[in-house]
Amino acid sequence: MEILEFGNKENKKIVLIHGFQSPYQVWDEYIKYYEKDYHIIVPILPGHNPKKKEEFISFKECAKEIEDYIISKYGNEIYAIFGMSMGGVLTATIWENKRLNIEKVIFDGSPLVSYNNFIKKFMIGFYIDITHKSQQREHKTLEQAVNNIITRDKLKFLLQALDNMSDSTIINYINDIGNFKLSNKIDTRDTNVYYYHGTKTNEMFAKKTARYIKKNYPNSNIICFKGKGHCENSLLNSIEMIKELDNIL
Repeated sequence: MEILEFGNKENKKIVLIHGFQSPYQVWDEYIKYYEKDYHIIVPILPGHNPKKKEEFISFKECAKEIEDYIISKYGNEIYAIFGMSMGGVLTATIWENKRLNIEKVIFDGSPLVSYNNFIKKFMIGFYIDITHKSQQREHKTLEQAVNNIITRDKLKFLLQALDNMSDSTIINYINDIGNFKLSNKIDTRDTNVYYYHGTKTNEMFAKKTARYIKKNYPNSNIICFKGKGHCENSLLNSIEMIKELDNIL
């Protein structure tokens, strides 16, 4: 896994974890805005690196690699970690591990409750299909991606990431996401928890997760973007999302 760093290394640390089949460049505007005040750490998750092929094995393995990297270089204090969509599963895994002391844990649309084998099988087929079509540069698929999961200026970065993504990596991601369920016994005395979600149909798992978090962590902050789709503000309206994050950071 390649890990990028931006800003003054002496400043408080923020970790940004991108979603499944999102290029790390979705964080560009966030990095430009926050790097003057914070030290930004951005992992490029396995299977998403535009420069080389990497196989994703498990979130447990990824979490250990990120934790080892941060602890060996900077110690275990993290000001905030923000996981977008699937990146929130990795964020939650790091939070559960408690190897890092995290002041603020932030999720956007992250599916942190498990789902059944039927849904896993459907999602695996769906993502393999659109990945192959993207690799073949099918015009309809690319146009559907623009302003639904990526802005047009970042489409080239999405395609670079997908070009290096194997079917086995897709299968491993979907299975690991589907098997994950956030623990209901994490000590939150020193951590503030924030969960963002929309209300459109593609936020079904996010809404279910929001209810689960509120039930088990009643002091958490649940923020609903009415009329918005999955990670819509984070992916497509970074200016609006940065305003939201400013209220936290």
